[in-house]
Amino acid sequence: MGKNSFLSYYKTILEKVSFDDKLVEKEYWKAKQFLTGNELQEFDNWMRSTGMIHKISAAPVSEFGFSLTDPSRQYLMQQD
Repeated sequence: MGKNSFLSYYKTILEKVSFDDKLVEKEYWKAKQFLTGNELQEFDNWMRSTGMIHKISAAPVSEFGFSLTDPSRQYLMQQD
């Protein structure tokens, strides 16, 4: 796979599921687990530029099966 394969893959997936906020959120968190470094920054910038970042809510951690110790979800625990 190419350098930006996962980044391109997740952008495509998010565009295809953009009609459903829950699917967008689920795929967003999956992407956050796979992408690293510059890809992760580029992904977050893309989410903001497309407006899809507004579809991400503070859904319960257990709904998507993520661990409470996952650093990418730490901010959600502080809102409870």
